[in-house]
Parts: sequence; C-alpha cells; structure tokens
Amino acid sequence: MKDEQIKTMRELGAQGQTFGELWGTYFESAFFIHGHVCGGMPLGFRAGVAALKALGAERELNMEKLAFVETGTGHAAGCFADGVQMATGCTFGKGLLERTQYGKWACTLVDRATGKAVRVSVRPDVIQNSFQSPFVQQRRAGVPPTDISLDISKPLVEKLLGRGDAELFAVSDVFDYSLPKKPQPTFNLLVCAQCGEAVAENKVRMKEGKPVCTPCSGYGS
Repeated sequence: MKDEQIKTMRELGAQGQTFGELWGTYFESAFFIHGHVCGGMPLGFRAGVAALKALGAERELNMEKLAFVETGTGHAAGCFADGVQMATGCTFGKGLLERTQYGKWACTLVDRATGKAVRVSVRPDVIQNSFQSPFVQQRRAGVPPTDISLDISKPLVEKLLGRGDAELFAVSDVFDYSLPKKPQPTFNLLVCAQCGEAVAENKVRMKEGKPVCTPCSGYGS
C-alpha cells in the first residue's frame, strides 16, 4: 500500500470520531480492511451507523445482531457490504452477515435481544449520482480502484461524510422480526481419520465407522 493511500485512509478514518467514541478507530479500520478509498464502503458504514441509531443499539461485540445486506456480488459498489459489516459489528466470521443478492444498496439490521429490526436503504438519487462520478467511470473502464487518483476518491468520501442521514438514506420504522433459534456452537473437536486435520465435532461425517471431514467423506456440504 502506498504511503499516500495510508495517509488518506487515516485522515478520512479520523472523521469517524463524529459518530462517537471509538468510531474513528472503527472507520479507519474499515478503510484498511477494505483496501482502497471509494464511496461505496463509507456509504455502507454510514448506513450501518444509521441502523444502530434507529434501533437505539450499540455496535455488536457478541452475537446478538444479524445484518442482511442486499447488494450481493457481480456488480459495482458491492463495497457497501464491508462498510455495513464494520459499522454494525455483524461480521462474516461471527456468522452475523448475510447477502441477499438483490443488487440493492440497503441493509436490514435485526436485534435478537429485542426482536426488533430496521431497514436502511440508500436513496436512488445518491446511487445514480455516484454512478456518474469520475471514480465509477474509471472503474467502468477497467481501472483498479487503487490506481484511481486520490484527488478523485478522497473528495467523493468527504462529500458523503458531509451530508446528513436524511439526505442519504430512507430509514424504515422499527418493526418486529422473528429469527430462528441460534444453534449452540460446539467447542469440541475430532480428528479426521483420513486427512488427519482437526474438525469441529458438529461438522464431522462418518465413513466406514470412522469420523471424517466433509471433503474426505465424498459428500457435499
């Protein structure tokens, strides 16, 4: 990563402090995890913050919230999902982030503790204008995001940060949302009799009376 990119990510990340204590750290981390400066990730980050605010909830540190991100794959600005993940704390590794593949710039945040949810969607004019930006025009031409001048991408982010939630998003009323009961995670391990690797007990298959992992079992997931 170039020094100029690092400097810019830190400068932009510091602006996350306006959301509250530690939010500058979260926002800066979001840039570094995402890997480049663009408008999609910060837009998702702000949508996640708006969803938490609407629910009156804190960023998730455990496993009590679930985020449904509607962007999906195979189109521009899927970066939105990284922003939602970092803002809400609903990370992929904790199993708290799901992509619906709708191709929309929206997310629904569900709080298991209260059974309440809210949906935040980016206003159509915001997305339409962003798709006319020099940044997206260069991406459309095949330029990698890290090769696009920061003179283009940085002002784009700063402009988004300077706008109010109501200008950027439509936020639904809080509504009831029922989630299925969470399965209890296992803390037990077995060793695959075929490849010798450790396997979570609840993912083991039996083959000829011996515990094996899914790949060695010959069955799909």
